Amino acid sequence: MASASSRTRQAGVLLCLCLALGTIGRTAAADDWTLVGNEHGIEIYRRDVPGSSVVALKGKGIIDAPLWKVASVLLDTKRAPEWGDSLKESRVVRRLSLNSYVEYNHIGLPLILKDRDFLSEVRIDVDAIQRRFALVYRLTDDPQAPNTHNVRGQITSGAFDAQSLDGGQRTELTAEIHCDPRGAIPAWVVNLFQKSWPRNTFERLRKQVVKSDIAMPAEFKDVLAPTLEF
Repeated sequence: MASASSRTRQAGVLLCLCLALGTIGRTAAADDWTLVGNEHGIEIYRRDVPGSSVVALKGKGIIDAPLWKVASVLLDTKRAPEWGDSLKESRVVRRLSLNSYVEYNHIGLPLILKDRDFLSEVRIDVDAIQRRFALVYRLTDDPQAPNTHNVRGQITSGAFDAQSLDGGQRTELTAEIHCDPRGAIPAWVVNLFQKSWPRNTFERLRKQVVKSDIAMPAEFKDVLAPTLEF
């Protein structure tokens, strides 16, 4: 029978091994994006998601506008259909706190398919020291969401991460999403049509931020105001 000190050493080794494996697992999960293209200054990545046949997508590139303008466009649900891919309607269902809210989005599809809608809890992160702004999306449900005949899809994860550059003249943006429209659409069809999401999103955002009437949406001025200093 092993002594108490021997058992203690074995437990310590096992704990260190578990911690090491956990660290490796987290590093792999953070770095498993595969670069699949670079179009118009937009790096395009994809990755497989365990348990899902729909791939996650990510884009990274430069927006020639101050961070506050990029953040204002991203938070302005009234303007969202102007740049969101196939987006027919976007609205804030309700504000949960200063830095979080529930968002509803309605995506239009061809006549042979039912439209999709999505419900997300969105967290707003503003970091004055790092000169960063981020929106993080996660799947949620809410009794105040609109009742529709659409198919309820799932944005299981998503994020916009904006970093101020060049004294506030430009913004580096990273956008990622894992979106399953659900229903009877085959996964290979979903992946085929969604693969253009990073390029379309960046190109439309670039066109949007140069408009002369960009302003902070009134309902989010309280949280966006610090970004004017970025």
